[in-house]
Amino acid sequence: MKKTILAAVLTAISFVFLGLGFTTSTKASAATSLSYDTFTMENGAAARIKSLTDEEGNVVESNGMRFSAEISQTEYENLKAAGARFGVVIVAKDLLKDTVIDANTVFGTNSAFYFTNEEGGDKSKIAMLHIANPSCQDIDEDPQVEICGSIVNIQVNNFTRSFVGRAYVAIPQVNAETGETEYQYSFAPYYEENIENNTRCIYYIAQRAVEEKKAEAETLNEKYIEPFAATGRYQNYTYRYAVEHYFIVHHAGEGGEIHPGETSEHEVLHVEKQYFYATLNSYVTAEPIEKPEGVEKIENLDFIYDRYSEEAKATGLVYAAGMQTLRLYYEPAEMVSEEHRLAALVADFLNKDKAETNFGLHINLGNGGSTEDWVASEVWDPNFVDDPNDPDDKAKQIGIALYTDAGNQNRHLLLSKDFFEQLREFGVESISFDFHSAPGSKKEASYRVFQEEDTSAEMPVYDAETGEELTGKIIDSTEHERIKIYLEDITVEGGVLIEVTTNSTSNLGQYHFGNIQFTFLAINQEE
Repeated sequence: MKKTILAAVLTAISFVFLGLGFTTSTKASAATSLSYDTFTMENGAAARIKSLTDEEGNVVESNGMRFSAEISQTEYENLKAAGARFGVVIVAKDLLKDTVIDANTVFGTNSAFYFTNEEGGDKSKIAMLHIANPSCQDIDEDPQVEICGSIVNIQVNNFTRSFVGRAYVAIPQVNAETGETEYQYSFAPYYEENIENNTRCIYYIAQRAVEEKKAEAETLNEKYIEPFAATGRYQNYTYRYAVEHYFIVHHAGEGGEIHPGETSEHEVLHVEKQYFYATLNSYVTAEPIEKPEGVEKIENLDFIYDRYSEEAKATGLVYAAGMQTLRLYYEPAEMVSEEHRLAALVADFLNKDKAETNFGLHINLGNGGSTEDWVASEVWDPNFVDDPNDPDDKAKQIGIALYTDAGNQNRHLLLSKDFFEQLREFGVESISFDFHSAPGSKKEASYRVFQEEDTSAEMPVYDAETGEELTGKIIDSTEHERIKIYLEDITVEGGVLIEVTTNSTSNLGQYHFGNIQFTFLAINQEE
């Protein structure tokens, strides 16, 4: 547990800022030899979970948002021994506008802010909550000390209002000319030197806790999200979210190959940013755009949208305070490997968690009844694997295992309409895949292929090696059956239904479908 410097928490009733007094000179006349290299803001802010009460049980603080900085124990103790003071300032982001928070703007002789607790403050300046001289508790052997400042009792209408928090250290020095003690102020850098990392609204903090199903999610939902739902700001407002479109070129990898969709280093040629508005807490999806016009660095390249980029975030929840940014990625078409994209598509297709949208397994119970299971996983067959411990062995495949636990029952694997629509976008002419039973299973399980919406007629199936149409379709446990289906043969709306039938009650076991490969129209035309 970190050592914590507990700052006084101040009330913002009706969103009037209150503060603690601070009586020091404005700046030091000479540089200090004391170090504060580890002094930095922590990411984000924290929402208060429990209300605080006084000795009589009256609620004195119902909500709050805390900003924190940290510093090493060694530096902290050296600074305190020299008489240094710590503090935190908090200001509403909409009041801040283009003004920065630093030693000159806060404590300078011509400061841009006024502390709201001071009498006769200059109301033409920016109102700032000032938490000075926090008390220190729980000092132990941990390496970091935490410095905190909170704003509390925020009105419900302001739950979506953003605040910026920043901590500082004030180091005393004696003015050689006057003999008076003056202070040199240094502010902790924002987390990763980005002010947005220390800009938060209390509603957003609660949103993320609920979205991520944190332990405190239920409490924060009741305390912040539900009360705000009754306000006019929730019912009558829409909230902004951003969509960023990144036009990138990946650096060539080993062998000069370029692999789109990977998290390897890439050069960003252009970023197109859009803003949209939607209801708070609704889910939104980013739509791809065409190549932006007039961008000199990319105008000679034909970009295509990379739907499988691992860095992309195409959907998301609408957060308060414009905190949601969706990201889409685009790459030059001539630099994109279609096979690589389709490999990503297959990996997505075989993802068990996405079965409802990509494929499904149907059970024909027949007369005897049956139990059924399926697995989308990496499978290997010892009959065909030279070395089962070699991950590069060609016989190892990504596939679907269909478990047959009762005889004489049909099993149906449905390849979705969406799957084939995406294949057509890539210019795929045909797909081929392996079909075989697992070791120990009997021979003579058969299969047939239908169009999803027209199961009265079978689709033609071809031998992927010879190109001949297959008539006797038997799944053999001793060899792989590699079959091919042409997309042009799918003549009705829907997907493809593959039926597997065991030919006797003794034919129990597993049947593997997988190792999908593709043939492209463009390649065939060149040949």
